[in-house]
Amino acid sequence: MSIPEIVRYYGADEGTKAVILYTEGFSNPREFLEAARDVTAKKPILAMKAGRTEQGAKAASSHTGSLAGVDIATELIFEKTGILSFTDEGEMARAAMAFASQPIPKGNRVGIITNTGGPAVIATDVLVSCGLDVPKLAARSIERLKESQFPEAALENPIDVVATAGGPQFRGALDVLLDEEGVDSIFINFVTAPFTDTHEVARQIVEVNRQGRKPIVCNFMTDLSQERFQITRDILKAGGVPIYANPSDAAKALGALSRYGRLKQRHIGLPQTFTDVDALKARLIVEQAQKEGRTVLSATDVYNIFEAYGIPVAGWAVTANASEAAAAAERIGFPVVVKVDCEAIDHKSDMGGVAVNLKDAATVRATVDDMQSRLGHFGTLKFFVQKFLPGGRELIIGATAERGLGHLVMFGLGGIYVEVLKDVSFKIAPVTRVEAGEMLSSIKTAALLDGVRGEKGIDRQAVMALIQRVSQLLGDLPMIQEMDMNPVMAFADGVYAVDGRIRI
Repeated sequence: MSIPEIVRYYGADEGTKAVILYTEGFSNPREFLEAARDVTAKKPILAMKAGRTEQGAKAASSHTGSLAGVDIATELIFEKTGILSFTDEGEMARAAMAFASQPIPKGNRVGIITNTGGPAVIATDVLVSCGLDVPKLAARSIERLKESQFPEAALENPIDVVATAGGPQFRGALDVLLDEEGVDSIFINFVTAPFTDTHEVARQIVEVNRQGRKPIVCNFMTDLSQERFQITRDILKAGGVPIYANPSDAAKALGALSRYGRLKQRHIGLPQTFTDVDALKARLIVEQAQKEGRTVLSATDVYNIFEAYGIPVAGWAVTANASEAAAAAERIGFPVVVKVDCEAIDHKSDMGGVAVNLKDAATVRATVDDMQSRLGHFGTLKFFVQKFLPGGRELIIGATAERGLGHLVMFGLGGIYVEVLKDVSFKIAPVTRVEAGEMLSSIKTAALLDGVRGEKGIDRQAVMALIQRVSQLLGDLPMIQEMDMNPVMAFADGVYAVDGRIRI
């Protein structure tokens, strides 16, 4: 059976609470994506991708005979379909214990019950790092706790029932947290003190757990060389309580439940279809290039495709010599940018093939003549003249074709430093509005998009719309292998593509 078939099989099995997947990649990514989307609508998939490093990917390739390179697409499939991704197989297995018996929390607020201080502190740190919140309890909950707890107990959150606590104290705290509207899940630190009836504590935890009202995980710290504590453990296990030997493991398991809860609440919506596009015009441009045996489209082709898809561009013209460039600059309006246009030159900036802020016709002529003399040996040159748009935030929007999956769309900070900073985000096309928004907010320098030190923020809605237009373009033109819009100049009141490259 293939991986998609296996996933569908366990997805349909009523006795399977969650599916655990360990993979080095997929021979048919699109087929797996569709299978995973169907299964995650019914039950959790917990997955781990092997081969995350160059060395690991090489080892994976030697095993499968077909997978090479670091496979970012697999992680994007996990994200697209709501699969819970892990980087540690032990953590994934321990999380599966919780998924096997516990309901999914409705939110990220956790109530903690402990009979000792240290593990509660450790658990709190890990829970918070997993995105959970340890809120204050309502006043009425604290008043209820006073009825069941010893005078020396701490009645905040965490609730410290103290070392001498027995079944009644644990049960009283559990009942309060079950009824507390500000708590979505319960974390228990249960250290087996020799002077308490640990069996009764376990029975009370089991009784509450069987109600299934809120997820419960238990950090069960004990000496299993003692038979009595083995019996306590067996009571908890038989009662379906997920137990862990240390607070960090228990906290991460609860964190996984909460993370999955957030995934279930994430609705990415459907991709927008823009009706003001001329898909036929764009396709004819690409097909003509294919007939001529060209794999890199000319600037004229690229910008005509952009305009066919409603992608805003600064005023432009493609010229053959200095005189034409000067005349075009006069029509467009100064200042302008001049860029060399030649299929053999990829990185125009590095070759001295870009000149910005040219303010008159004489400067345009001199610039073009200089480029012709320095770069003419690359072949026939054309010169792209475009309106200069200073002061915006430089962004990059791009795409690359992924074998068997379609296109990956990229967004990030652009300009000449993009390959150094590598502050980018990817999504699988088609990209919805929600996903486009996530791309903007997920880069490390996202704060720059809102403006810093008095700068104006960018028009986020315009950038999100641009990403979605690119996504639609890629769906209509699957023969595109690579596409870069770098930079895209983003302003407070609009966004413009000022450089583009397409390879088919």
